[in-house]
Amino acid sequence: MPATPLHFLSVAPLHLVRPETFDITALLLSSTCIDLELLYFLMIGQPMIHGIWHSYFFAFTIFPLVVSVVVLVAEREFSKILKNTYQIFRFSPSKLKYNFKTIYFSALIGGTSHLFFDMWTHRVSSNLLYPFVVFASENPFWVGEYDIVVHIAVALLSAFSIYLWVKRLFTHPP
Repeated sequence: MPATPLHFLSVAPLHLVRPETFDITALLLSSTCIDLELLYFLMIGQPMIHGIWHSYFFAFTIFPLVVSVVVLVAEREFSKILKNTYQIFRFSPSKLKYNFKTIYFSALIGGTSHLFFDMWTHRVSSNLLYPFVVFASENPFWVGEYDIVVHIAVALLSAFSIYLWVKRLFTHPP
């Protein structure tokens, strides 16, 4: 399974190449926060499984809406904190406040990309197609030992993100 930060780095090139089209904050939250479900299960002493949050139904409906509202409020009310946070990482986005449509689209892409990468690498992910199908045993999309291909793809996308970020540091210093 790709590590949670790599889920973000694998979609970050969207913003780094097209900053006017993709909101970096929405991409960050939506591509990583789905894994809060695993933290919840850990905190209540249950096995860390992929539940409803790791379903395309959730990623297409409730999740992008909630993330979009959170990001919209954060960008309006906490823009100074966001700007300072970006400066810590030596990242200066050309824009801090996006319209709801852009935020929603970015949240939709971030959440579904997370599931897309996970679906090939998790042997058990019974709720992936919930409510239409709940897999009783193995995830039929799991590719077994060939999951290395997904890991390589995520690693290459992440390396590309880092390359774009470093390139931007030298061409547009913060």
